[in-house]
Amino acid sequence: MRDHASFVDDIYICGGGAKNPFLMKLIGQLLRKKNIPAMLRTSDALGVDPMHVEALAFAWLAHRFMIGKPGNLPSVTGARGLRTLGALYPA
Repeated sequence: MRDHASFVDDIYICGGGAKNPFLMKLIGQLLRKKNIPAMLRTSDALGVDPMHVEALAFAWLAHRFMIGKPGNLPSVTGARGLRTLGALYPA
């Protein structure tokens, strides 16, 4: 975190791990131990059930495909440029 995301103020956990009190406590302890002042929360704080984040991400990717817009960010993915992701195979 310090090396790649020192500017982060909040960390949102999603998926099954967000429902695991032991894991959430452990992550919080590690952040404090490493002097990372970011606030740890689940995606519930953003109004998104932690168990729905993956489905929402895939729905967003499908929407981007359907409107012909890129679904990647080259600075994050390392791709050589913007790309429309996915394919549609009619039955």
